[in-house]
Amino acid sequence: MRILKILVLSLATVTWTSIVMAAQSVASNAKPDVRLLIDISGSMKKNDPNNLRVPALQLVTNLLPQGSEAGVWAFGRYVNMMVRLAPVDAQWQENATKSATKINSAGLYTNIGGVLEKASYGWSKPNPSEKRSLILLTDGMVDISKDPKVNAKERERILNQILPKLVNAKVSIHTIALSKNADHELLKTLSTQTDGWYQAVESAEELQKVFLKIFEQSAARDSLPLTDNNFNVDASIEEMTLLVFKQDPLEKVRLVAPDKSVIEDASPDGSVRWFTTAGYDLVTVKSPAPGAWQIDAKVDPDNRVMVVSKLGLDVAPVPNNLLAGEAINYQVGLLEDGKPITKPDFLSLVEARLVQSKQGQTSRLAMFYDSGNHQFKQNFFTDSFEGVLQLTLEVKSPTFERTRNHAINIYGSPLQHQVEISDQETKPHAIHFTVRDDIVQSESLKVNATVTQPDGEKQYMALEDFDQPIELRVSPAGGDYAIALDIKGKSIVGRDFSVSPEPIVFSTSPTPSYLLSQQAKPQEEEVKEVVEEPDAPAEEEKKPEEEEEKPAEPTEEAVEQPEPEEEVDWTFWLIVGGGANLILIILGFFGWRFIKKKGQHSSALLANELGVEDDDDDEDDEDDDE
Repeated sequence: MRILKILVLSLATVTWTSIVMAAQSVASNAKPDVRLLIDISGSMKKNDPNNLRVPALQLVTNLLPQGSEAGVWAFGRYVNMMVRLAPVDAQWQENATKSATKINSAGLYTNIGGVLEKASYGWSKPNPSEKRSLILLTDGMVDISKDPKVNAKERERILNQILPKLVNAKVSIHTIALSKNADHELLKTLSTQTDGWYQAVESAEELQKVFLKIFEQSAARDSLPLTDNNFNVDASIEEMTLLVFKQDPLEKVRLVAPDKSVIEDASPDGSVRWFTTAGYDLVTVKSPAPGAWQIDAKVDPDNRVMVVSKLGLDVAPVPNNLLAGEAINYQVGLLEDGKPITKPDFLSLVEARLVQSKQGQTSRLAMFYDSGNHQFKQNFFTDSFEGVLQLTLEVKSPTFERTRNHAINIYGSPLQHQVEISDQETKPHAIHFTVRDDIVQSESLKVNATVTQPDGEKQYMALEDFDQPIELRVSPAGGDYAIALDIKGKSIVGRDFSVSPEPIVFSTSPTPSYLLSQQAKPQEEEVKEVVEEPDAPAEEEKKPEEEEEKPAEPTEEAVEQPEPEEEVDWTFWLIVGGGANLILIILGFFGWRFIKKKGQHSSALLANELGVEDDDDDEDDEDDDE
């Protein structure tokens, strides 16, 4: 039965063409190329007075995996490379940590277009071996001149010239808006059209955790499961980096090793590196001892233990943005020294599952092992909700455990709607639709609608012209309407999708004309009751006769009538009719006897003449006489 369910789910997923894995041609272990763009315009003095951009930047640069490519640019009126674009190693991270302290708020303008161009140098065409990401932090709008027309023209240049080039080069732009005055529409467009992550931040205090989330979108690393600040290190781990958030800047963080020894500072031999800020501590331990470790600090759900290991996860790409109801085909394989593990004996001991967290609820899905390609898989739908879906991959065996985190931004229906209810029977209800062209390609949409009227009647239609509303006939008595949509098309990044959003449901009240017609009915009934009142005594007079005669059929017929007065009238007239019929039957019986006797007498005379005995007739006569 379980196998059958899996096959059905897999077939449904493929049939609906809403498998939303990023193209498998892009290697799941593609090298991250991350470029950070930091706004240093003068408005940051207000929006980031404590310069919290510095520890946020230091957080990301120190978490980047060794061997990835990265660089840092600062922009105001001019664009400056703060940390050169190069492969990430310990020296690069040290330089980035120092350079981050130079971030200020001295810029005169906000040259977003200039920094996008300079930071994307070398990305003229796509490269499947790279996972390219731009992380843009700004608190303002496009601002390169005091002339608003110049700024508007520059904004159009970003959208019409720079953005298409980045889309073509397969670059994901992750944007962070650190102000209500930022150009949120522009930043959303940059992110959605490149399958990036958009995040609005109300306070600079949120920057560190926001940068962590975006880091996990662009250059995720394997982690160890962390339960109440406890975790287990296996023998394959070569290095671990702990991120511990602090609520109190004076809080002291300590590590307790398996032998109960305490680590609370960097070591002279360099085996332990310890970087501390007011908001977090970042600790890197080389060749950690296998066994049970503990973080001696307050528990925070965003704490992480990231590892470099001989054993790793090979997770297929997952989109950053999906529509409600789309399907996710999640796949993961295991690596040893960077090569896929295919040993059945080893993989048979491995368990993998996905933990979904959304709107305060958590669910777990087991992943199924595919012996054909030696990967663990799970297909599931995003459900009909809007918001952030947090995915945590958990892989474990008797000898090791690994996790991977990824967030997905779930949009609602690709069609927004507005219901216009009519209170006139001659004017239909109207459903107006607007295409979400910021997340889907409007020209690609194919929409079929099933309309259910209050009386249960169904109407099927195909929507082609979204400028014209759906018109529904008005039910005079009112009731519930439901419009179910089946939508197929392409996302803004070219991904095929097929979704069925939650039905559009609305209720209507009875029309005024219907209410007037209903109000007139009680008056007619009252008139009938006044006219029929004199017949009431007759009902009592006739009841004894009704009990004596007890005519079966008339009584049943009378009971079936809805009005009690009608029962009296029908019973009376049926009794009268029955009595008349009885008299006619009696008269007819005696008439028949008379005629019969006369006929028998004539027959007897004729028989005597012919000499024939009429025994039967005699017997009948005797019977009759008796």
